[in-house]
Amino acid sequence: MALKKWNLKHIPLVLMLIFAVGPLVLLFVNSVKTKEEFNVNPFGLPSKITFQNFATAWERANYAQAFTNSIIIGAVTIVIVCVCAGLCAYALSKMEFKGANAVMVFLLITMSVPMGLFLVPLFFLWQKLNLMDSMLGIILIYSAIYLPFNVFLLRSYFIGIPKEIVESAKVDGCNEIQVLLRIIVPIAKPAFLTVALLVGLWTWNEFFFANAFLLSEEMKTVATRYIVFTGRFSADWSLISAAGVITTLPFVIIYLLLQQRFIEGMTEGSIKG
Repeated sequence: MALKKWNLKHIPLVLMLIFAVGPLVLLFVNSVKTKEEFNVNPFGLPSKITFQNFATAWERANYAQAFTNSIIIGAVTIVIVCVCAGLCAYALSKMEFKGANAVMVFLLITMSVPMGLFLVPLFFLWQKLNLMDSMLGIILIYSAIYLPFNVFLLRSYFIGIPKEIVESAKVDGCNEIQVLLRIIVPIAKPAFLTVALLVGLWTWNEFFFANAFLLSEEMKTVATRYIVFTGRFSADWSLISAAGVITTLPFVIIYLLLQQRFIEGMTEGSIKG
């Protein structure tokens, strides 16, 4: 009876796991097949494993340049968002000032507006500012897009930090910046790690703005490079699968390594909020 209860209880979880992991497993299995074997057996296991597809996809898609671009854009965006969101969240959670509610409403509105509405005005503005096809231009766009949500995430975490700790630090002579750097940031490390992971994942996978504002081949990110590659080699699904594995594998590994802290930052932030 206990076994039956366990099975019934976990069937939905098992189905969700298959639904989530199944495509990734199939993608990897197809990536180690030859083109001919994929055409014959696209859903079965490979008779012979070959890793040549990865080397071919890496070279033909020019992933070395794309990875460099995505890493630089993602790293700078993470720093900007963590610093700006941390400062804003601290002000909204630990400081009393006029207009705080208006700022919260403004951030909430920006989160609810579809980002596609900003494409046309941004396109003309970025042309006049000479920010088209530049890392600075796309970094500014990503930072503005990802700030509101992460401000709310950090604010909800900061609210759970007792005010007595902050007041005690101020009594000892710390100013607001010192309180933030010496007290809040060390306590809120899981939240900042969550922000870094989210922003890194979003910038890595973002295609809409990258495709519109990064025009030259040298500036393409991993996501846009993958789309171009699939268009060129649409007849070779083994190569496309290998390129897909190369595109997704870095953040899958990072998430698996840091998933405990990521979940901790998300859950504690939502509970404290």
